[in-house]
Amino acid sequence: MIRKGGKADRRLKKIAWRWRQPEWAQNQGVWLPCNQAGISPGIARQIYFGEYESKEIDIVARKLEADDVVLEVGAGLGYISAFCARRIGNERVHAFEANPALMPLIRATHERNAVAPGVHNVLLAQGEGECTFYVEAEFWASSTKPRGGQAQAIKVAQRDLNAELKRLAPTFLVVDIEGGEAEFFAYAELAGVRKICVETHPDVIGDAGVSTLFSRLFAQEFVLDFGCIRKNVFFFYRPLRETGTPAQSAANAPA
Repeated sequence: MIRKGGKADRRLKKIAWRWRQPEWAQNQGVWLPCNQAGISPGIARQIYFGEYESKEIDIVARKLEADDVVLEVGAGLGYISAFCARRIGNERVHAFEANPALMPLIRATHERNAVAPGVHNVLLAQGEGECTFYVEAEFWASSTKPRGGQAQAIKVAQRDLNAELKRLAPTFLVVDIEGGEAEFFAYAELAGVRKICVETHPDVIGDAGVSTLFSRLFAQEFVLDFGCIRKNVFFFYRPLRETGTPAQSAANAPA
């Protein structure tokens, strides 16, 4: 018997990949586009082999609860928002993506998976208006900070982060914004947030920037789950308090 995800299964997939690249591939029960305009060969291969955003989805799958309200910043292809919407319902999931080129792919992902979470093509930052966004050849690297000489600068709509946090009242933040996390958490008011999954980018913001981000979360009584670290992706949670004493719920306890 060939075990799904095992060595033999992977070898067969490698052979199949040489002959035909499928339009869609399934990751964690979610169908993702892997042979469409805007999907680079590298990203397509990650999707086909189940490696695309695997660290984030592993954490989210472990920590998502039925009563959560998810706010995802940096929606990419719509993978995590589709996964969450399948688990807890469309109305409890809100995805924000600044790159307008990704909107057709996000819509396609959501339609293929029969979900319809809230999708917002805006950048969340301090204040309302417009800001510069740098689109890289590999869409996942696009952000408010240029990472290469070939980045295309475009203007995108900006919505006030704290106004959206207040309006949507999320309990679970999923943040992957290619270095923008430093400014995001410097400004974000996290009063109602219980869980945070964040990918850090020390190559962009430096070790000091990551350390400052962690310090800000610790100062707001978030705890780092040491059992749920996936390279540069981290999970923070606020222990539940009962009769004034910190206590962890079973779902929020370290994995």
